[in-house]
Amino acid sequence: MTKATPDSIRAERDRALARIRGRRDLTQQAKQVSVARVHQDAERKMAALLEENQASYQRQRAMLERRLFGGDDSTGYNALSARDAREKAAAITDPREAQAAFQRAQRAGDVDMVKAIASHAADQSQVKIFGDAWRPIVSAYAETSPGKADTYKQLAELQQPNSGGDWSYALDTPSELGRLSAAQVLQLAGSDLQVHGNDAA
Repeated sequence: MTKATPDSIRAERDRALARIRGRRDLTQQAKQVSVARVHQDAERKMAALLEENQASYQRQRAMLERRLFGGDDSTGYNALSARDAREKAAAITDPREAQAAFQRAQRAGDVDMVKAIASHAADQSQVKIFGDAWRPIVSAYAETSPGKADTYKQLAELQQPNSGGDWSYALDTPSELGRLSAAQVLQLAGSDLQVHGNDAA
């Protein structure tokens, strides 16, 4: 079975809308109810697909971050050192300050601090607009080995569904429902009116 995509859900809905609009046996009210039901069904499918794809994105991102920054399996003194580094890195809010601290840690050979700042920078790089200033730190960390560079490339290219300029999960409102609020469309779709035939829902 072919996995649904935003385009396939939209195309399926549009075909159903075209069939409804072409039926001469339906009253305007029946057509509007049918359109509302088809549109609501498409919105449910789109919401479920978005939830599934966002979960997949989070799993993929977590896997790449573990590969890039390594697991936290330290014990004893090393564990305390790593935790202390993470706490210090998390307190840094200015990317310029973070860059300076990152370079100091590199010169001092403080592996825990280098990793902690880079990991913190990776988190901050996801923030819209302001995130760009943190990316050079992650990039510099990734350049420490070829394997890390490849992983960072995959991480940087990973796109979160329905974020930034991704409008693929948005459904345009059919003209028959244009003046109705979301609550009114929901009420219309749930009305007791029975509409028979294909796409009557």
